[in-house]
Amino acid sequence: MTREDVNGLDFLEDQAGVGLENITANEQAMPYLTMVQPDGTAAADGAEPGTWRNTATNEEYGNVVTVVPVAFKTIWNEREGTAPFRTVGRYEPNSINVNVQQPKGGKGYPKMINPETGNEVQELYIYAVILPDHPEAGVLYFNPTVSSMTTCKSWNTQLKSQLLPNGKQAPIFAYSWNLAADLVDNPQKKGAQMAKFVKVERNAVIDKELFTTFVKPQISTIQKTVLSITQDNSDLSE
Repeated sequence: MTREDVNGLDFLEDQAGVGLENITANEQAMPYLTMVQPDGTAAADGAEPGTWRNTATNEEYGNVVTVVPVAFKTIWNEREGTAPFRTVGRYEPNSINVNVQQPKGGKGYPKMINPETGNEVQELYIYAVILPDHPEAGVLYFNPTVSSMTTCKSWNTQLKSQLLPNGKQAPIFAYSWNLAADLVDNPQKKGAQMAKFVKVERNAVIDKELFTTFVKPQISTIQKTVLSITQDNSDLSE
């Protein structure tokens, strides 16, 4: 839109938001920040495997995306037992009964199985993030798979250890972070690849304008949404 077009819309300025009052978060698709998997529906539709993607807008951000985390939660994530392993349920940890299967031969980690469905249940994380380079995208939710847990735990350790100049612990949104995705060999499929969250790097202190405009007004709502995300499974990530 050109400057002339913008100037020509002055008559709408005093009508900002009119008619949109009843379109709440419940009436909108929950946007997820995901990695495009080679065997996923996004890749089949033309998205580049190994890149970051907004599921609500289909916008792609390349293999490195800058985020400001605003909230965090641990969940139990249930997925279907067949590829591409679509998420079918999210639960509070220890809120459902699971059977624990020990690995064959004693190697690897035990698996949690929902006895009612036969599906695997994994303990994963959900992050609520804002993209400093794309603030208009609003809040996105990042629900990484088990293959990315090592990098996530490294990120969590760094988040907990950040200090402000006065020595106090920094809030989760104090800094922006660069998240890198890459294609790696898929251990479940010989000769196939999968997208994985492979590296995290601290970036700059959050811009004051970004904090004032996009983060501070929404902190309470965002944190409540993350805390309640296991209560509504109607809009699961891809």
